Amino acid sequence: MTIDALTSTPSSSSKTPSAANQLTGSKDEFLKLFMAQLQHQDPMDPKSGADMVAQLAQFSSVEQAQQTNVQLSALTASESSTANASLSSLVGRQCDATAGDIHLDNAHQVPPLDVSANGAIKNGAIVVTDASGKEIRRIAIPPNGGVVQWDGNDASGNPAKEGDYHLSVDAGQTTAAITAKWHGKIDSIELTPNGARLRMGGVLLNPGDITTIGQGAL
Repeated sequence: MTIDALTSTPSSSSKTPSAANQLTGSKDEFLKLFMAQLQHQDPMDPKSGADMVAQLAQFSSVEQAQQTNVQLSALTASESSTANASLSSLVGRQCDATAGDIHLDNAHQVPPLDVSANGAIKNGAIVVTDASGKEIRRIAIPPNGGVVQWDGNDASGNPAKEGDYHLSVDAGQTTAAITAKWHGKIDSIELTPNGARLRMGGVLLNPGDITTIGQGAL
């Protein structure tokens, strides 16, 4: 049996409870409601022992659930710290990372892209879009692939503003599969509100985009 809700008829002068007085679902509130029910129960029809035991079991379940949440939060924090520490081994190494989502904070230090295909590339391009999906730059890919460098500018020649960007490949009339990868040295590991990011020059990359890890800086 669940605890009955306590209701009252507000007077015309009563005010809406503030956010601080709202129920939060804590074990303390559960116990207060349980005690209030005992105090206001009908003396002619008191709760049975079985009902009280069931409600106490509910209270115990709430407390155990809260303790489990605390332990899970601690475990998650510990695993995150371990993962961040392991990423530190990448600092100073030459790495390749799949071109995709990045955070740009220095338009003058964008690392190069290595572009390759298992055939001739015809009218292929690297397309840079901003966080809203708007295309800001299109860079032609040489017929034989190779190094493609985004200078960090938009189509008007102005440095791209700091923010999130996405790089993708427009194959054009190319029938072969084209791959584009960042190539450069990992300068640092930065812990952002969105998780750990790897700094490669003026961009921040997702650790999951790393595909090749070299022995060290060249």
